[in-house]
Amino acid sequence: MDTKKLKISEVIRAETIDLDLKGVENKNQAIDYLAGLLNKAGLLVDKETYIKSVYERELMGPTYMEHFIAIPHGKSAGVKEAGIAFGRSKAGFQYQTSLGGGLAKLVFLLAIPDRMSGDAYMAVLARLARLLVHEDFRNNLYLAENYQDVLNAFVDGERLLEDLAESNS
Repeated sequence: MDTKKLKISEVIRAETIDLDLKGVENKNQAIDYLAGLLNKAGLLVDKETYIKSVYERELMGPTYMEHFIAIPHGKSAGVKEAGIAFGRSKAGFQYQTSLGGGLAKLVFLLAIPDRMSGDAYMAVLARLARLLVHEDFRNNLYLAENYQDVLNAFVDGERLLEDLAESNS
């Protein structure tokens, strides 16, 4: 698979999605819980090593975006296979970083294996960020009732990105 063209819709899995995030009240709980989903899905070889890489990345700059979105991520030897865990919290929780933060309702935890190139890693992050700019995409995630709804939101959003890229070239 060409990781530069990696589609999020191809790596997001039913077992790494939680549309309720009950009991998650802060960033640390969200990261630990979502990393646990990645681990149960067999995408991690060492959950603690991976989580450490996420916190190291957190120190480098904010992973909280506007629109109640957080995208913590880590590139680590603790990751066996690239994956994304997605959690949604209707009420939201405080997601603080050293450079600020805010209320998070949509959290995407990206797990990137060490062997993936920096360019491919950034391409995945950029694709997700470009999707999240679109209000329709965010609304589809807020309205999702199950994995298929989340998957459809990504497929539709990625198709929109491809259409926009073609019309701009």
